[in-house]
Amino acid sequence: MDTVTLGLEWFLNPDHVPFFVADERGYYRDVDIELDVWEPDEHYDTLEMLATGDLDVAITEPIHLVEELAAGTDVSGIAEFLHTQGGIMYPTDRDWETPAALPEGVRLNYPGAPGEDGRRMVANMVQNAGGDLTADDITPVERGFHHTDAIADGDADIAFLAFHNFEIVEARHRGIDASLWELPDYGVPDFNRLVLAAADDRLADESDLLTRFLDATRRGLRDTIEDGSAAVDVFFERNPEIRADDPALLDAIAADTLTRFVDDLRQDRQMYDALGEWCVDLGIVESAPSTEELIDESLQPNAPL
Repeated sequence: MDTVTLGLEWFLNPDHVPFFVADERGYYRDVDIELDVWEPDEHYDTLEMLATGDLDVAITEPIHLVEELAAGTDVSGIAEFLHTQGGIMYPTDRDWETPAALPEGVRLNYPGAPGEDGRRMVANMVQNAGGDLTADDITPVERGFHHTDAIADGDADIAFLAFHNFEIVEARHRGIDASLWELPDYGVPDFNRLVLAAADDRLADESDLLTRFLDATRRGLRDTIEDGSAAVDVFFERNPEIRADDPALLDAIAADTLTRFVDDLRQDRQMYDALGEWCVDLGIVESAPSTEELIDESLQPNAPL
């Protein structure tokens, strides 16, 4: 039996339902794999741990692949399993119809503040909407990933990058009327996805193991898509602490997340083509890796479904 250590991109949450379904129903065991799930202390830990061999597979977002490869980390995306809506979170009571309406000095919460990347991305969306704000016109707010709290507490006016299946669901659950200006609606490549990544040397040396892992994962995805209620029950039964503090909120997040999974594991080459160029244009990276460097399409799931 081979062990595959899967590094999460964030804390354990309903994005990860299919992996626990596949594990609970024996799909990994069917292909001689024992799954070990690792939860990082920091959101950005996993890709470097892939390259050092501490993880076999990691969940990440496409933009982080661009950043890590540009920095010399030898990893590749191997599959996409979730595609959600994401963008700028804003309260709807401000009468801001588009990002172009945001005023100079608008307070933006984003991870990495006060570094400029979050402000550059938001300014790009503002400009694509017809406004003229620059990154320097946006006031950074340092509340990390606590987007809803930052807005609810009055510390921030808007937040980025927020996701419909988390922050919008959470805000509305707390009585805050919030919505999203989504990336693709304002000229940004649609990188609102979760992908699986592996180290390039592992892809070369362990392709059979990784293919078996993807085969079993796809079966878990299919079950999750076909019977979401049963899949969520499996997930919460395995991880009851996640739901303990606010069951209604976690149920709402899970229900929304169930609509976001994709089961064919294919990666969007056109999105990656555009994403690399966009990151260079915004100064996020000096030069962009090619799509061929960013993703590996050699692993074809083939397990019976």
